[in-house]
Amino acid sequence: MNAIKTIGLEYTYADGTNALSGINFEAKESEKVAILGPNGSGKTTLFYHFNGLVEPARGEVLVFGQKISKTNIDEVRKRVGLVFQESDNQLFSPTVFEDIAFGPKNLGLGANEIKNKVSQVLHRFDIENLARKNPSNLSCGQKKKVAIAGVLAMEPDVLILDEPTSGMDASGITDTIDILDELNDEGKTIIISTHDSDLAASWADRVYILNKGKVFKSGIPRHIFADEKLVREAGLRQPVIVQTYREFRARGISKGEIPLSVLDLMESVDAKVMNIRCAIAASDVLAGDDVCLGIKDGMLVADKGSKGVTGKVVFAGKKGEDIAVKEVTGDLQQLAGRITIVRVPGIIEGGSRAVDMEKVREILSKNKHQKIGAMGTSAKVLVNKMGIRCDFEFDVIQSGMLAALRGFDVCIFASGGMAGRVIENVKERKLKYECFVL
Repeated sequence: MNAIKTIGLEYTYADGTNALSGINFEAKESEKVAILGPNGSGKTTLFYHFNGLVEPARGEVLVFGQKISKTNIDEVRKRVGLVFQESDNQLFSPTVFEDIAFGPKNLGLGANEIKNKVSQVLHRFDIENLARKNPSNLSCGQKKKVAIAGVLAMEPDVLILDEPTSGMDASGITDTIDILDELNDEGKTIIISTHDSDLAASWADRVYILNKGKVFKSGIPRHIFADEKLVREAGLRQPVIVQTYREFRARGISKGEIPLSVLDLMESVDAKVMNIRCAIAASDVLAGDDVCLGIKDGMLVADKGSKGVTGKVVFAGKKGEDIAVKEVTGDLQQLAGRITIVRVPGIIEGGSRAVDMEKVREILSKNKHQKIGAMGTSAKVLVNKMGIRCDFEFDVIQSGMLAALRGFDVCIFASGGMAGRVIENVKERKLKYECFVL
């Protein structure tokens, strides 16, 4: 079922500017949709229609199959939460606690229920320490978290965010996307607008490109970004991964489908190109020597021998020097490290407070040299509480798998349903793994 649908949506500003022209849009339940477009393309105006902030000049807006009307507008705004691009336009109470409580109060909830809902979202966003602070004194990233928390306290089925990562540093962007992924895992439909092609390509299930109030194209990210001309004409840039792939392909290095991740890009590289590998010589070698390949400290190491993954030395080299190895045979992936996935209870399951920390220490003690990452609010709160240093803070799933392919053992702490996402990706890459549920 569609959570949001528009049919022939049109809107004109008071000065006669045509802001939206025949917009047909769909966002299915539990889907992640990114709307890309330059400034002035109509993204924000479209969002205002999704929960009835403005009325269309022509066309219809349907929320879970029901046309928005004066009789159901309160129910629509309860089910569809909107987070503005500028948090200052949304935050107006003297304290963070009161700001988050505003929505539940408008729903007519009792004092105790309001307090519980506010406490839950403060904990979910790990901003309990901000409860008594004035929102105007917060950083951009903190304001964005509070704005999202205030909408989430009303428990909407659809969360719409206008440029949710604008003005944020890398850490703030990662935290925000983690939160959106957690909410999506719980069944919520997430719709965002963004200028960031890399984010849209890696995060969304479906992408819409808007320009001059019209839908240029919509579809899955791989199909959207395969159309280089369309992306350019829409005033956008290609994701960095796609640009790199096109350069590789032009030089005969890559082939196949458009990649949307570093791992996909690696798989696109022609096997003939990959058949010559750079390695570190474990001993003095001569050109033509047979060597076997292994991995140490994330580097490919070549030693004399002919078992396992093997090849021939291209040029002579001394121990510790960089050398080239050709005619590589065998599967380098068998040299990959093991990934341990630790499922941390989600917020609605008790979060980090429900975790037996001794069990965590026992899991980590099995391999003290593994690389560690955490994704999701509960997982991040847990590792911070336990003083565990993370090696991966951004794009944890891909970073963890890349580290495993370099021979490192990896441990990924993942909140709630996000653990399933890690397992799905690891299985797809056929990497060794084990899973623990806390």
